Amino acid sequence: MTWETFHHEAMATDFAIYIAGHPADYARQAATACWRELDRLENELSRFLPTSDISRVNRLACGESTVIGDDTLQCLILAANVTIATHRAFDPAYASHHTSTEPAPEVPFTLDPDTHTLTSQVQKLHLDLGAIGKGYALDVLAQVLADWQITTACLQSGGSTALILDAPEGWAGWTIGVGDDDNRREVTLTRAALSGSGVAVKGQHVRDPRTRQAAPRQSRVWALAETAALSDALSTAFFVLSDDEVAAFCEAHPDVGAAISRPGKPLAVHGSLHRYLAP
Repeated sequence: MTWETFHHEAMATDFAIYIAGHPADYARQAATACWRELDRLENELSRFLPTSDISRVNRLACGESTVIGDDTLQCLILAANVTIATHRAFDPAYASHHTSTEPAPEVPFTLDPDTHTLTSQVQKLHLDLGAIGKGYALDVLAQVLADWQITTACLQSGGSTALILDAPEGWAGWTIGVGDDDNRREVTLTRAALSGSGVAVKGQHVRDPRTRQAAPRQSRVWALAETAALSDALSTAFFVLSDDEVAAFCEAHPDVGAAISRPGKPLAVHGSLHRYLAP
């Protein structure tokens, strides 16, 4: 079976949608609807657009509030849950501060879901959803495809996060690679998301929110989760955490999996990812 492939530039990366089992024209119309939604999301979530929700939030003085859109609210709630679960190994507000030398408190902002209001609790709030926003966008785009009654699809953002929907008839799933060089393995997935973090593309860009220093890890890591937003955020957290901490997190969260590339050693696999690896 073949599939139709569609690309769109947004959030400073290339998004791709692979749709199987539908006529080309119909798939193209559905993809176009997805790209419209993606552009709308970028206008809310990107800190680089001056009119976005995140840019407006980052201009707040301590004690000031602003109303945010539903997607911004939901993305921030998801991010806060991962921040708590990983003990701040993932924290999109870690660069916030009271003064130029004083780090942000544990709660640099508060949310009121009933009124969609965010209130800054620091002198300089700095929110960056770059490590979860692309995954969140993939989850939203999957819902757009569902509205078009398309479920046999694979969605990707920048080659780092893949959201796998149903497999086409006759397939066991969509195949994604993890690991590097001799350690590369194939994962066959349906209804799951896989995200990777490393230094090959952007260099040593991941900071440990707990220390504000560059994460010492040099190897790549991957996170498997039920949603693209969660896998996106967890892959960043796993890059910051030690190998033992990653293994412990997966043991405590049975639906989460991880893979760690180790030069000269076999790929380390933890949690639910074991179930999907090819022999």
